[in-house]
Amino acid sequence: MHILFIHDAFPAQFGRLGLELTERYGWRCSYLIQSLSACPTPTRAMLEKLEIHQVPLSQEHRQKGGIPWPQIYGLFLEQCRTVYDVLRTKPELKPDLVVAHGGRGAPTLFLSELFDCPIVIYCEYYFGLNRRDISYRIDLPPAEPAPFFPRSINAPTLATLVEADTGYSATHWQRASFPKRFQHKIEVHFDGIDTTEYQPGPAVRQFGGVSIPEGTRVVTYVARGLESVRGFDIFMKAADRIGRARSDVLFIVVGGEEIHYGWDALHTGRPSFKQWVLEQDKYDLSRFLFLGTILPEQLAQILRLTDLHIYPSVPFVLSWSLLDAMCSGAVVIGSDVPPVREVIEPGVNGLVTPFFDVDQLADTALRVLGDPAAFAPLGRAARRTIEERYSLDVAIPALKDYFERIAAQPARKGVTAPNHPASRRSG
Repeated sequence: MHILFIHDAFPAQFGRLGLELTERYGWRCSYLIQSLSACPTPTRAMLEKLEIHQVPLSQEHRQKGGIPWPQIYGLFLEQCRTVYDVLRTKPELKPDLVVAHGGRGAPTLFLSELFDCPIVIYCEYYFGLNRRDISYRIDLPPAEPAPFFPRSINAPTLATLVEADTGYSATHWQRASFPKRFQHKIEVHFDGIDTTEYQPGPAVRQFGGVSIPEGTRVVTYVARGLESVRGFDIFMKAADRIGRARSDVLFIVVGGEEIHYGWDALHTGRPSFKQWVLEQDKYDLSRFLFLGTILPEQLAQILRLTDLHIYPSVPFVLSWSLLDAMCSGAVVIGSDVPPVREVIEPGVNGLVTPFFDVDQLADTALRVLGDPAAFAPLGRAARRTIEERYSLDVAIPALKDYFERIAAQPARKGVTAPNHPASRRSG
């Protein structure tokens, strides 16, 4: 089986998946990307065993300020044409299946003219018009593009999904974010968590040049970016109250200062939401260890060490970090929102509190820190949840079967006329 993965970045959602398919089943996995990612970073095995082809950076990548939202569909069509032109020059890439990320519309609209194989779209998310994702923070001033941006960014997603043969989402909630008329085309298949890298056990007690004494309670927060959709400000307010109540707590914060989602810069007038948050209150920063972006093996050590992991998030795509923490046997407090509740059963494998209720979050955290033994069973149950439902050993065979099933089907050629040569599969 030869799969061609298409994504702006690598490894993102497809790097580990392709490596597993290559090592477990001997599949050939090729990639068409624009750039290598720093979060997460590609491993040596990925770079050695997977075929990676780069395309010229899009206008969006060249323009630091980002593309204006009304031009998103035009950029999408440009990317479709670029991908088509690049693949025309690579006759060795004749896949049995194309799998492309459809976050802003997978650039696959013209590929039925090149490849006589099915096209699968990774349906990560469909933005809501209100009270979800980037519009959930009613406590922050509404941004001017708020009513229009979701429609603009969803347009290429819909165009891609209409043309594709099928799609899949990582969770049931992500699938449910799409319009009901399209959900029949989308299956649910999670990416997979590495239960060998993220697991309970002894951990180093030194990070960022700071030694953590025995007896110190460690509370962790992890996000790709320290921004409002991941509740960084909510965490800081709760951490301040926890720290005032207990002098033995160290807060370890992992994440970059980039803003990936929403309009934090418009709310604050500052390029860094983190710096804006720190200016709002008199935080005792000696109680915090900000590590920035780190490698997965470093994160695994931190999550083994934590006494409590806090995951405040608006209703949005579920972060890998939450599942990594659960896999590490950590006691987790997440926000009481549907995507979190899909994974966490309160009182069984974790705890939840309302997103905006800082007092309840702090009080719940203090109960956990005050009696770790009483809450330890939640961490053990969290580990079992990942092993049974979200581990690589569960996810990869299911995705293999899904890809094989789709590859064996005749490709839908979207709206291509039945007598068009591109609509006929070769023998």
